Amino acid sequence: MSRAPSKPSYHHGDLRHSIITAGLARIRAEGVQALSLRQLADELGVSTPALYHHFRSKHALLTSLGEAAMAEFVVVMQAAITSDASAESFALGYVGFARREAALYDLIFGSLLWRDPNAESFRTAARAHVRIITQHVQSMQDRGELPASVSALRVVQVAWATLHGLCRMYNDGLAFTAETIEDIAKTAMALIHQALDKSSP
Repeated sequence: MSRAPSKPSYHHGDLRHSIITAGLARIRAEGVQALSLRQLADELGVSTPALYHHFRSKHALLTSLGEAAMAEFVVVMQAAITSDASAESFALGYVGFARREAALYDLIFGSLLWRDPNAESFRTAARAHVRIITQHVQSMQDRGELPASVSALRVVQVAWATLHGLCRMYNDGLAFTAETIEDIAKTAMALIHQALDKSSP
């Protein structure tokens, strides 16, 4: 008589890591709205209460998934900045992530987590990323590549708003091809740079 397959055995930290990994994979495949703790439990071969031991609710899980997705985004952006240190490289890294990882982009830059009063840990992680980018702009000012008279934070905010609007239009199917958004992103960074040059005394 054959035995039923046994459920996987997880250590405490292993299960949490496996939940995050499986959750990100499901979001990538089906989108944020398709995420289900019961389905994740079935996929991992554990009981639903085992998942609730680590995440008290779906929103708590989404917050942790948002932090993990933001960490992936930060790695991409830091690589883009390190490889070239130009605004164009930054822009291409940004739109490239949004295009390749549309579902994760929706999670980390959509209203679901930004308007959730219980997702402060996610927003703290996201703001830390903005500070990293702002420090990069400040270093460009220190090297004389940008005028020191302009707020580095405002430069980051303008660039972010421009790229976010472009990515939202593309991911929502409003307009543009992948090649077009890359060209628009490069053009936007060039125009911002020209405006900054003109503002320099």
